[in-house]
Amino acid sequence: MKRSMSLIVSAVVAFLLTTVDLPARKMKADQLVTLHLKAIGENLVRKNRVAQGLGTMDIRVGGQGKLGGPAMLLAEGDKLRTDFRFGHTQYPRELLIRNGDKVDIAYISPGIRSQLGRSIWNDFPRLAQEGLYGGVLSTDWALLDLRKRRAKVRYRGLKKFEGKKYHELEYRPKKGVDYKIRLFFEPETYRHVASHYRLVIPDGMGRGLVDIGGSGPIGAGGAGPGAGSGQARGGSQREIGTQTGPGSRSYINLTERFSDFKEVDGLTLPFHYKITLNFDAADSFVGHWEIKIDRMSHDRKIAAKAFAIK
Repeated sequence: MKRSMSLIVSAVVAFLLTTVDLPARKMKADQLVTLHLKAIGENLVRKNRVAQGLGTMDIRVGGQGKLGGPAMLLAEGDKLRTDFRFGHTQYPRELLIRNGDKVDIAYISPGIRSQLGRSIWNDFPRLAQEGLYGGVLSTDWALLDLRKRRAKVRYRGLKKFEGKKYHELEYRPKKGVDYKIRLFFEPETYRHVASHYRLVIPDGMGRGLVDIGGSGPIGAGGAGPGAGSGQARGGSQREIGTQTGPGSRSYINLTERFSDFKEVDGLTLPFHYKITLNFDAADSFVGHWEIKIDRMSHDRKIAAKAFAIK
């Protein structure tokens, strides 16, 4: 009797261990997407979303500077507006507007975008149009309707990202791009916690980004003194993302992180949104932009001019 009970217990334990491991080994892309959408909430489709809070910019490498001010994210259908208002003479704001398939990123001075704005514009095009930029904070989040987008997704298993294991989903837009897109989800909750975009530039192939940051305190890609001159620090013009030497590579990484999830209007959404831009190249650069949201609401009236593209 005791032996039979022992065998039963062993069988149950073995079954449970197999069951726990099953999702990680047998998960399919569509199953992960379904679990993720369920984790957000039942009433996914909202007319619009308004999120407000404190925005900050912190340049760590390739310049120096830290600014803060009010920030806002507005979303309505396939429209999106992210707006950091720093109020600094050299870096007044960081503004991105998407209206359908059109996107505009504001200049921080005549003809000059910040490093972040320029990288989204030049290196990672179609992030906003694809519904990837802003993640679940966008009302047109890419995973809400993959059939309509005709994007291809592939489940890559539990992978390490920044020291932790997450479900990884590879995303390929219908309109091809030359950078890699990876989305990460918590194994326990299936919440989308990060998006990572990586562009590899082979030796000798510049990306056309010119370091015109000058020697000013902000260091935001044209925000310092001498901006607009086309001259790099030291007086020579240099291309970001270019290294020398046989077989060398340069990398441009853009990462969106989402945390501090809270329930609002029946939806579980992140109240902390952080963007990191990292140039692993001859001219290195590391900068962070983030919004700590303190107010979020849905189905409010948003003026059409908020999404107007000039």
